[in-house]
Amino acid sequence: MPTEPEYGQRAGGSALSGLFSTIFVVGAVVAGFLAWHPAYDLDTVRRLVADTGVVEPTTVAPATSGEGTFTYAMTQADGVSPVGFDPCRVIEIVVNPRGAPQDYAEMVDTSVRRTSEATGLTMEVVGETSERDFTSRGPGDPVVVAWADSAEVPELSGDVRGLGGSTAMQSGGTRRYVSGMVVIDTDGAAFDLGGRVSQAILDHEFGHLVGLGHVDDAGELMNPTPARLSYGPGDLEGLASLGQIECA
Repeated sequence: MPTEPEYGQRAGGSALSGLFSTIFVVGAVVAGFLAWHPAYDLDTVRRLVADTGVVEPTTVAPATSGEGTFTYAMTQADGVSPVGFDPCRVIEIVVNPRGAPQDYAEMVDTSVRRTSEATGLTMEVVGETSERDFTSRGPGDPVVVAWADSAEVPELSGDVRGLGGSTAMQSGGTRRYVSGMVVIDTDGAAFDLGGRVSQAILDHEFGHLVGLGHVDDAGELMNPTPARLSYGPGDLEGLASLGQIECA
C-alpha cells in the first residue's frame, strides 16, 4: 500500500550551489483536469483536455515597460490575462532535502522572500518531505522544492539546470494554479559553483512557479541564460501583475 507523504520540521541551513542555465518542463495530467504549464519549449507541451474543456498552455507577446520585458507562462482564454495563484490563499511549500547542498534552507528561504515580496503573494515553507512526485501536483498538495539528477528526472539532462512550473485548474471559465514544483539539477560540476549563481537558478525557477515564462531579453532573470543574477525590471513588473489577479 502506498504511504502518505511525510511532512516534517525543517532542518537548519543556508545557501545552495549550482549553475544557471536553461529550463524545460513537459506536459502532464493530474487527476484528469489539470494542465502542467510550460516554462520552456512550448511546442513540446501536449494539449490536455479538462472536465470543463481544453486547457492549453499559452503565452503572450512580451510586454514592455520601457525598462524591461516579461511573458506569462500561461494565459486565460482571452490570450492576455495571466494564470496565477489565488492571491487570497497561502502558497504552502515543502522541501525534500535529499541530495541538496548543506545550506539549502537559506537559499529556499531567500527565493521565497524575494518572490513573495515581488508578487505580494503569501508563500510559506511549512516543512520537509520525503515525497519525490514532482509533476502530479494537484489541489491540496503543497509546492515541492527538491534536487535530482537526470537519471531520476530525464528533463534535467544536458545543459538544463532546473525545472519550475505549476498545475492549473479551470473552474467557472478561470484558470488558477493550485500547486507546483521546483527541481534543481545535481549532475556534475554544475552543482558546485555556489553562491549568487545558485541563488539565481532558484529565483528563476520560482519565477516560473508563480507564472512567468521565458524572454529573449538577456537583461532579465527570466531569460534562459541571463546576464544578471537577480530579478530585472521586466521580471519585477510581471511578478507584480501576477499578484494582482482577482481572488477566487
